[in-house]
Amino acid sequence: MIKKCIGCGSILQEQDINKVGYTSNINNPLCERCFKLKYYGEYQSVNLNNSDYKKIIDSIPENSLVVYITSLLNINLDYVDRFKNVLIVLTKKDLLPKSTKDYKLIDYIKKHTNNYLDIEVVSAVKNYNLDNLLNKIKKYSNNKEIYFVGMTNSGKSTLINSLIKNYTEDNIEITTSIYPSTTLDKITIDLGNVKIIDTPGLLSEKSILNYLSLKEIKKITPKKELKPRSYQISKEASLIIENMLRIDIHNKDNIVIYIANNLNITKIGKDNKKLIESKKYSLKIEKNKDIVIEDLCFIKCQNNINIDIYSFYDVNIYTRDNLI
Repeated sequence: MIKKCIGCGSILQEQDINKVGYTSNINNPLCERCFKLKYYGEYQSVNLNNSDYKKIIDSIPENSLVVYITSLLNINLDYVDRFKNVLIVLTKKDLLPKSTKDYKLIDYIKKHTNNYLDIEVVSAVKNYNLDNLLNKIKKYSNNKEIYFVGMTNSGKSTLINSLIKNYTEDNIEITTSIYPSTTLDKITIDLGNVKIIDTPGLLSEKSILNYLSLKEIKKITPKKELKPRSYQISKEASLIIENMLRIDIHNKDNIVIYIANNLNITKIGKDNKKLIESKKYSLKIEKNKDIVIEDLCFIKCQNNINIDIYSFYDVNIYTRDNLI
């Protein structure tokens, strides 16, 4: 009988310590990698890539309900159109300012895709709207398997653990962490009368997470409600974010940055050469747009501005309509 790690979904094996699923005892519920991550915070990277994970996504039966999970800090709807029956779940509501209304977030999603059965806003750590979510899952599932799909760092595994804790008597947890590629294969979970299947988080090749150390990833990952930081920028000033990014705005304007509260943002003169030799991203921003630096922050702009962003990392930087 094939046994799987209840933490990451990999097939348990005792033969090769260098391969996924290794355990010193096949009767252990967790592989060694998940055990060390869960109890000691030690993260071990793996050699799987997006092609491996996309094969799992492509194997989802056409008529299954897909619960598509995306973080409100980094909304990604790239894979929504792959599926026929989609329930979109917006996670990490607790990290946005309390004044942010659910209906506005839902309306935002409706403007960017029409491929959904329903949309729900949740916070797994606050148990916010989990009753609503479970009722919608039951409503749309038609007694078929339910697949949870999302990008790495979307909050998918944390949400599933909250559902297990709140709606079952099982004393199990799938492995969660802020690091990429924690879930490695499909994990089947019985949630009362509902069977859900967790899938590995899809990777973004240009996420800033791909370039940072574990210590840096931990530092940039928000843990509490983001406090908006407003900056009056003149033509002579630039901003430096944690020595990772430089922002030059070529118009006098106000911007608001939503980023982990513990990160340092300093203002320097434009004649300062700091980070000026790194990769340059030039953007022309229309009024009422956000600039998103994937998995780091988003910047709310109110007016038309020209902006240069410098970074040593080949990261995904793009614009969208204002979220807040």
